[in-house]
Amino acid sequence: MAYGNNMAKEMTLVSVGIDIGTTTTQLVISRLTLVNVMPGSQVPKVEISHKSIAYLGKVHFTPFEDRQHVDGAALRKIIAKEYEKAGVRPEQIDTGAIIITGETAKKENASEIIHSLADYAGDFVVATAGPDLESVIAGKGSGAEALSKRLHGCIANIDIGGGTTNIAYFDRGKCIGTACINVGGRLFEVDPISHNLTFVSPPAQKILSHFYPETVQARSEEDLVIIKHCLRSMVECVERVIFQEPLLVQDSCLVMTNLLPNVKIDGVVFSGGVARYIYLPGINEWWIHGDVGPLLAEAFRESRIYSSLPVHEGTETIHATVLGAGAHTVNVSGSTITVSEHTLPLRNVPAVYPELSVSGGFTWLKPSENYTDALYRTIALIVPPLPNTDFTTILSLAETLAGELPSIKGEPKVVIAQQDIAKVLGQTLQRLLPNMPIVCLDGIELAFGDFLDIAKPLPHQDAVPVIVKTLVFAR
Repeated sequence: MAYGNNMAKEMTLVSVGIDIGTTTTQLVISRLTLVNVMPGSQVPKVEISHKSIAYLGKVHFTPFEDRQHVDGAALRKIIAKEYEKAGVRPEQIDTGAIIITGETAKKENASEIIHSLADYAGDFVVATAGPDLESVIAGKGSGAEALSKRLHGCIANIDIGGGTTNIAYFDRGKCIGTACINVGGRLFEVDPISHNLTFVSPPAQKILSHFYPETVQARSEEDLVIIKHCLRSMVECVERVIFQEPLLVQDSCLVMTNLLPNVKIDGVVFSGGVARYIYLPGINEWWIHGDVGPLLAEAFRESRIYSSLPVHEGTETIHATVLGAGAHTVNVSGSTITVSEHTLPLRNVPAVYPELSVSGGFTWLKPSENYTDALYRTIALIVPPLPNTDFTTILSLAETLAGELPSIKGEPKVVIAQQDIAKVLGQTLQRLLPNMPIVCLDGIELAFGDFLDIAKPLPHQDAVPVIVKTLVFAR
């Protein structure tokens, strides 16, 4: 997000999105135009007026050293080559995100690799991981979010990749729930010549063992029948999650997260590499990629999801997640802010929510104890919505914060308000704590477990880019 006070004219941010998935790795360069839409002396409202794709790279197979390790050197070469083709250098990138998704996020060196690549890719390119974030980003990149706004309804985006199926519900443009299920086109790998199974991933192995307990290893003589049966049972698990039905015993190895609300769905958008075969069925050479993606697409076309819900075609399928990472991780909100000099940038700042104190106010000290070790430079104290925002209420809040902030390790002290009060709250804190560096922002939508990356103010503009992310790597 970007916040500004004196943004008088348009400016452009160059954003990169890099998606390291189970099967493929992709890169996109976007240009985001920021403009202050409030004229004259009114309180600034900074918005992204235009998003354009400057460069969309080719689809690369994700390189691995072995089944448990991503090949970091090979990934770095891929990114360097794509930057060269795009005609940009890492120092020219203003913002963006690298997201590691699906089965790749479970590899032993996933965290190390993605942070190393983020440092290389640009000054303010952030590392992200986590199935719920992937669901949201894919839904933004596929166009499902925009479609839900246009139709004034609830659209389910189902992003089917090599290792996982990520679901996000968008109700009139707002994400209201996500889920991640271990169902993907590369959970079974096959020989492109013999069409026999060559590798079965752990989630698929559990499904295989459930239905075929005598099949300890992949067999060659009934592979196609076995594969189709397992894929059908996996898609039925996705159906149970979406239709709010009780899960079966075999579903426990597939459902990673499930935070979907029980609401009426007005339509479905499919995205991800498998989605192209849902929208363009009839491929005879299902083994062409060395996996079962086309067969999984066939199972989805035969599902209750496809037959009982309106199916819309999004603006992107295979590029949905990378476009979401490159063009939709940075948003803007027009508000006044308070930022002490020389305090930014900040990376990996955990969001800490308060508890109600005995007196009925807020206290952050107890939850913040988990975040005051050497792992984090500082933490961000989140101020929930207040019943009113008059000066007396804000002064009382500032006095409470001023009593607790000195007890929290790390600087600067970061406060994130959920309402447009950052300027007055921050200035009051600066008066109460004159020697303490303060960063006070507002208007950022956060959830428990989120992290913040806060960049330096942009040149000649009093605007601060902020990206909300998660650092949860699946295991």
